[in-house]
Amino acid sequence: MNEKTKNEKKSSLDIIAVLVYAVIYFLVSMLQSKISQNPNPTTNVIQGICSQLLTLFSAFVIVAFPRYGYYTAIAMNVVTIGKLAMRITKTGITTAITGLITSVSAIILITIIFVFYKKVIKNNQELTKANNILREKDEKLTYLAYYDILTGLPNRQLFIERIDEAINASSPFTVIAANIDNFKNINNELGNNAGDAVLCSYSKKLKRVCGNSIFLARINGDEFGFILYGKESESAILNYIDTIKEVISEPIKFNDIKLNITMSYGITLYPKHATDSTEMLKCVSSALSVSKANGKNTHYFYNGNIGNMGNMGNMGNMMNMGF
Repeated sequence: MNEKTKNEKKSSLDIIAVLVYAVIYFLVSMLQSKISQNPNPTTNVIQGICSQLLTLFSAFVIVAFPRYGYYTAIAMNVVTIGKLAMRITKTGITTAITGLITSVSAIILITIIFVFYKKVIKNNQELTKANNILREKDEKLTYLAYYDILTGLPNRQLFIERIDEAINASSPFTVIAANIDNFKNINNELGNNAGDAVLCSYSKKLKRVCGNSIFLARINGDEFGFILYGKESESAILNYIDTIKEVISEPIKFNDIKLNITMSYGITLYPKHATDSTEMLKCVSSALSVSKANGKNTHYFYNGNIGNMGNMGNMGNMMNMGF
């Protein structure tokens, strides 16, 4: 049921409820009129009770069905005032003055209730609106705190928190840092717009190779981070990197210029290489630096002796020292 149908249904129920109120009000008024023909202490008490009940009923209708209740209640009380005024004028019986005063008081009372009720509704609407604005701002601030505006990917802060969560769960996992090769040249030669286009294009490509067991983030300007949950073999990790290479191998077009871009990869394992997020990031950064220093478009597993590896050109030898 859509919103329009709900509103129409509620409106119909409100009309029915107000009509029921009008019928009851009319019947009670008729009863009062009949009783007033034989005035005595008992009938006076009954009339007073009926008048109070009608006033309370009118107040309830206004609060429960404000859209139509107020005007119906006013109309019913005005009719009653008119009838009583005519009776006093024609018969001169002053006992009806009490009922007339009661109806006038009822109109004043229900008007006061209606005015304050509308103010309460308005204040509630303004409060709801303010809460919605605050919630939207809070959601926006949360998004800005944990997500990259350009690519829409999680940022470094959220990446670190995901590493900490995995460590707290004592589950093995792999962290891969993938850095775009020669990204500075793209910005310098083609402008920052070209760099942004590359980052956005790579973000979309990399998302395609990330399932539920892989967390992807943009952890630096031209660097992406992957968390591979679970214990993966060296061959499985290398197969995944090959998949990434295949996905990003298609040239990127910018202003009719084809850009053939590659990435370098650093890899570290938990808990083999580090046991906290800070050390994990240091290890993967060091591994990435070795990969960059050895020709780019390559990968390197951190092994604890990175300092001695920077000048080694044979990646096969370095791989053997990794795992």
